[in-house]
Amino acid sequence: MKLNKIHLILITSVIIALLHFIFSPYRIVSHIYDLKLGEIAEKEINAPFDFYVYKTKATLDAEQTAAEAKVQPIYKVSENLKFNAQKNLDFVFQHFVLNDGSDTQKTNRKLKQNGYELSLENTKLLMNASRRVRIYNFLSENISKIFTVGIYPDNYRYQEIKISKSNRIIDYELNRLYSLEEAKNKLVNWHANQNEKPLIHELADIILIENIIIDQDMTDIEKEKAKEEVSLTLGKIQKNERIIGKNQKITSIELLKLQSLLKAQKDHDPTMNNLQLILSSFGIFLLSALILILFDYILVLFFPSNFSTIPRTIIILVSILISIILTIFVNNILIIPSLIIPFSLTVLLIALIFNPHIGILFNFITLIFVSIFLNWSFTSPVILSLSTFGGIIALKHMKKKQEFYPITLYLLISFFIVNTAVSLIKFESFAIYFWHLLWGIISCITSIVGLILLTPYVERKLNLATKQILLELLDFDNELLKKMATIAPGTYHHSLIVGNLAESASEAVGANHLLARVGSYYHDIGKLENPQFFIENNPDSTDLHDKMMATESALLIRNHINDGLALARKHNLPKSVIEIIQQHHGTGQIKYFYNKAVETNLDFDEEQFYYPGPKAYTKEASIVLIADIVESTTKSLDDFSEKRIKKVLDDTIHNLINEGQLDESPLTLKELEKIKTYMLPILMGVYRKRLEYPES
Repeated sequence: MKLNKIHLILITSVIIALLHFIFSPYRIVSHIYDLKLGEIAEKEINAPFDFYVYKTKATLDAEQTAAEAKVQPIYKVSENLKFNAQKNLDFVFQHFVLNDGSDTQKTNRKLKQNGYELSLENTKLLMNASRRVRIYNFLSENISKIFTVGIYPDNYRYQEIKISKSNRIIDYELNRLYSLEEAKNKLVNWHANQNEKPLIHELADIILIENIIIDQDMTDIEKEKAKEEVSLTLGKIQKNERIIGKNQKITSIELLKLQSLLKAQKDHDPTMNNLQLILSSFGIFLLSALILILFDYILVLFFPSNFSTIPRTIIILVSILISIILTIFVNNILIIPSLIIPFSLTVLLIALIFNPHIGILFNFITLIFVSIFLNWSFTSPVILSLSTFGGIIALKHMKKKQEFYPITLYLLISFFIVNTAVSLIKFESFAIYFWHLLWGIISCITSIVGLILLTPYVERKLNLATKQILLELLDFDNELLKKMATIAPGTYHHSLIVGNLAESASEAVGANHLLARVGSYYHDIGKLENPQFFIENNPDSTDLHDKMMATESALLIRNHINDGLALARKHNLPKSVIEIIQQHHGTGQIKYFYNKAVETNLDFDEEQFYYPGPKAYTKEASIVLIADIVESTTKSLDDFSEKRIKKVLDDTIHNLINEGQLDESPLTLKELEKIKTYMLPILMGVYRKRLEYPES
């Protein structure tokens, strides 16, 4: 572990040394061309060599946006929509096959229930089996022809359309394709039997859809090509060409030429005295390594619980690099006052993620590194560093972790006091004082905005299931919970009850009750992938499984664990919540489909009927495992008496112990008894039958 930390510190020191070498304040760069808009040139400036004048970012963006807007959208013929149309056709005709072939009105009602508007007369025509087969074959053959040609959108406004085929873009005249109405009429006209034409027209209304859709990928590629064709430059300045005369005022045109010349000069004339810069950067490497090793030693000595893992050390080192990069960006790239550097960002981030004491130490380390990259200028870094103490004090007294208003207020007040004091000491004018105040406010606001954006990301990267993160996951506006409530309402309701059971039981045995509730809410999110195959979401799920082999059903049921893990990782759920999702069935058997496989004499591997595990090895996962089974079992009872529910609790825990599912669990037998005691009243409250009130 120590060796790994040393490696990380040395790598960070090398990066700092390289940044110093590239952006060293000792580099000899001429600033004769670094003039500002409205200034007066003290001497005539001629081009020392050929160079290109680059457009401003605003101009270039505007031209690229205009070029992009001229690109006509690219379309494609969708095979999926063609398949869906055939599927709709099959589904319509399936109603007649499934019916006994005699009840026209019943078939017509069934069609309308499923969204297929067919008149009673036309339904009657299709009751004839031979006619039905003939019409089905006619439609199958001809809708395939129509879709192969393509049906373009009704709202299309050009006379030509670009369609991508085999990664080639082909221009089609619109009359070579069909509109939706033309396609319907064509299908009707192709049918010879006059009496059946109304039927064909009604079926065309049901089946035919526009299958020429926008190819977003190809459209984006064409837009990128159009943007790339926009020239980056306004033209070329020849060597010795006059850029501006002596005593001439700098306008926007001359300023653009001078900025391009300054950029070209930096590329044209590489740094001098590279050996000296290498030696200087090696000195920075030695100093950085020493500071970081000492800092790490202090952290491990005084805060061992916070820095026992490598990822936390990485956060510290990356935060130092971010401070240095922000300093370089402000001072060397934007070339604006150093008081605008968002100095407080990384300091407050470390104080917020770990604790204010570590933040105070980190403040001192950041001060040193920022000063190095400002050519050892300490004035601005000291002002920003002292101001940051105000934000750290606000953190110390915060009651809610994401309460950023007090931090902002304390930070601004601290900067105002420090800046006022320094201005008075240095006899600065009011104008300079005002500008320093404005730059400091920008620094403080930028730091807070960055802090708001970075804090949740860092907490999740460190897999910190903080109280704030867990509370956010309990918010019913959370994307996954809203999706579950909409797509899988039965699973959603089940998860809420499991959450109540798990939270109550966790409080009773001293487990993390908030984590248990969150784990319960998300333990079945994998069912979002195929909600219709689970009984709580679809009372007819048994019919679906009856059409499948037991091994297929078992695989689908097992997969809700892996699907849940994939969704959890995609949505950056904390590691401890992911572990509950993974463990909430342990390595238990999928008994229903196992018994079905045995009854049907199916050739199978027993492993196919067991969950992948692992077994629950935390209190919270074990409690969710118990609550999940208890809730599902209780819900299926006919008798909700206290005695019957008690038996469910006893049997569930007894079976889990016998099957070895609690072998890895830290729960004791005494705690299991407590869990039963605390779950019982909740189950009674949820499933107790209500009295029927007499009618008035």
